[in-house]
Amino acid sequence: MTQTRPSLMNKIYSLILATSVLFMIGCGSNSSKTEDSKIENTETSEVKNVEQSSMNETQLSDQITESEDNVIDKTSPESETNLEPTTSTEFSIEETIGTAPTKQDVQTGSDPIKIDEETEKIDIHKYGKLNSFLKKYVSTSGKVNYSGIKANKGSLDIVLKEIESNYQKSNWTNNQKLAYWINVYNIYTIKLVVDNYPTTSITKITAEPWKKKFIKLGGNTLSLAHIENEIIRKKFNEPRIHFALNCASKSCPNLMNTAYTPGNLQSKLTSQTKKFLIDTTKNEFDKKKISISKIFDWYSADFNKSGTVIDFINKYRTEQLKSPKVVYKEYSWDLNN
Repeated sequence: MTQTRPSLMNKIYSLILATSVLFMIGCGSNSSKTEDSKIENTETSEVKNVEQSSMNETQLSDQITESEDNVIDKTSPESETNLEPTTSTEFSIEETIGTAPTKQDVQTGSDPIKIDEETEKIDIHKYGKLNSFLKKYVSTSGKVNYSGIKANKGSLDIVLKEIESNYQKSNWTNNQKLAYWINVYNIYTIKLVVDNYPTTSITKITAEPWKKKFIKLGGNTLSLAHIENEIIRKKFNEPRIHFALNCASKSCPNLMNTAYTPGNLQSKLTSQTKKFLIDTTKNEFDKKKISISKIFDWYSADFNKSGTVIDFINKYRTEQLKSPKVVYKEYSWDLNN
């Protein structure tokens, strides 16, 4: 009994020792795996960081390239009209050169922009409002609808405002000036009749209606006679104007139902002269005798400047007159309505 107990105890001690050794070996192996895992994780993280850094550099490079492309696009002529409005001071006003400002731009823009004077001239000399008015109230044969104008006098006032607000300027061409004054004479003749309508003749408004001062232009109050004799006849030396000016009467040249403009002035003066000459209610021609309008008598000085009245007439006729006997037709002052 005494010998058996120590032997059993030794075996127990040996078993405990062996278990401890095995445990220590196992812990060492796990520690090694943990260290290896840490190293591996560290290496993987570093690789990812390198890759991420590379991606960031690539993205940054792309952004720089894209930014440069945008700058190029914004400064290139092809993309100039596609620029969006910006409040940035980075883009100068040179980017908008070549784009004509509108009236709205001038009125609402932060910086006032002066409209090109040539464009403004073209707009003035179109006589858009006058042209629309004449087409509406004057027939192709020159008959004027005075009652219609009287009923809608506001349409006449709009035209007069356009004329008055665009008074002749000294730098206008001769065609621009003459077209303006012919239009002025004709539209204010209509106003004189409308203001006194109904009437059967302009001569019943007053004894001398053409000397009545009622036309307010350029700070002056003018008469039809002043416009015809002191401006148109005196300054332009153009006898064809007598077939463009309308005195609201049947024996007057027919009123054209379109406005005179600098562009159509010369051709219209010629066509109006020819139409007047072939109108048998105003002129009659025969080889030996002609009955012509009293206009050729009243204004003979204008027609005789480059020859005789017959010479003037022959310029606008195919069949030439030689030395016919001249008589003047009775002039009708009945209203041209």
